[in-house]
Amino acid sequence: MGTRELTITLSDDIFKEVEKYKKSAQKKSTEDAVAELIRYALTIPPYFRDFDWTKAEAEADKEIAAGKTKSFDTVEDFIADLKK
Repeated sequence: MGTRELTITLSDDIFKEVEKYKKSAQKKSTEDAVAELIRYALTIPPYFRDFDWTKAEAEADKEIAAGKTKSFDTVEDFIADLKK
């Protein structure tokens, strides 16, 4: 397997996130962290890449504000409600 060199420019905010990932994943270098993040991003199924998360969050916020939520005392109660 060959390798290629690539130069990228990252905003300070993104670079800080990469550095946090590098530390949490115990990567030896920033380059290793970026390569792993890119490999991961390439494996995300199209459904998740194309999903409009901002729209979904806004819709969820509206549902919550309208009181369209349920609470359960036990997992069993929750599962029973799913089976209805």
